[in-house]
Amino acid sequence: ELQLKSTSRDVLDDNQLRYPLKIKNYNDLRLPDFVIPRILVVLVLPENLTDWLQHSEEELCMRYCAYWISLRGMPDTKNTATVTVSLPRSHQFTVSALQSMMQRLSQGVLL
Repeated sequence: ELQLKSTSRDVLDDNQLRYPLKIKNYNDLRLPDFVIPRILVVLVLPENLTDWLQHSEEELCMRYCAYWISLRGMPDTKNTATVTVSLPRSHQFTVSALQSMMQRLSQGVLL
C-alpha cells in the first residue's frame, strides 16, 4: 500500500525532501505490525498548474519527481498537528525502485 501526497512548495535541499505530514497519516504509516507494507510517496510538482503534465496520443509526461520512504517503526511524536518527514532524494519512486521493493518483499525483507 502507498499513501500518495503532492506538493509544489520549496521542500527540496541537496539531499532530502522535507514534507509536513499530518499526525494521523504519520501514525498510520509508522506502525510496525502491519502485514502489507506501507510507504509514503511524495510527488513534487511545478508551481504552475499548466506545467504539471504534457500529453499526446504518444506520451504522457509528468514533470518533476516523486520520492518514497517507509516509516515503519519510526518513533512516536509529541507533535499534535504535523510531523516533518525527511525523504532521501536517492529514494526516487521509479519503475526500477518499485521492482526492487517488490523483489525484497518477496524475499521477506521488510521495507
